[in-house]
Amino acid sequence: LTYSLITLTVLTFYTELAELIKGKMRGGSMLTLALALLDLTLALALDKTHYLVQRRSALNVFATFVIVPVPVVARNLPEETGASGNQRGLSSALVPIVQMRESIDRARKSIPDITQVQSILHDDLPKSERDFKRTFDEFSDAVSYKQRFLDSNAFLVYYTKGYDGPNRPSIEQDVNLRQTNQYGARNDAWNALDDARAEVTYLLENSDSDTADLQKYLASTVAAFDTYLSLVPQEVLAEANQLLLR
Repeated sequence: LTYSLITLTVLTFYTELAELIKGKMRGGSMLTLALALLDLTLALALDKTHYLVQRRSALNVFATFVIVPVPVVARNLPEETGASGNQRGLSSALVPIVQMRESIDRARKSIPDITQVQSILHDDLPKSERDFKRTFDEFSDAVSYKQRFLDSNAFLVYYTKGYDGPNRPSIEQDVNLRQTNQYGARNDAWNALDDARAEVTYLLENSDSDTADLQKYLASTVAAFDTYLSLVPQEVLAEANQLLLR
């Protein structure tokens, strides 16, 4: 099979596969759906391309298909940061996040003293992206098995629209949105902080420069922290604030 023929075949009939699978299946789960997809892929490939391929070489045809680039919606789960998760969801794990938020706000209020801002951003906050994100991940919701399944089977979920059997809701329903939002706020906080640190370095080398960009980056960092903290149960946040006062 030529590359162009394979690509054309995939694009023309893979959308039809979802409907064909729905007609073939009478129950079961995404595992059954995956097996049905494999079975139908081989059958359609052998039939539509008019190639006489014996069953013992059918897997070679399937392997050729799966390496062809096709549009897929991937969820891109957060990378591991080494967080233990032993205190996940506890106020004790939230305290460092609240402390970082206070430090960043203090740095923002220290402008135009750029040297003081640098001192706070350098001494009071994790220096590396991994360490910064791990602080959040010690508290944040864990990535669920379902989220990992959806991510590793994004191709299948995309082309079947999350089909999980007759009279069953889409498998994409009831995904832990709080974990997803925590992950997004954490990333936004790091990106804004990284921009702020770079701007501080620039301002120290160009003392006559405007501090507007630095103020914007630090305000964005605080906003990202506030977004993250808004996802925390109020009683847990109150406990964390009480711990900081001791």
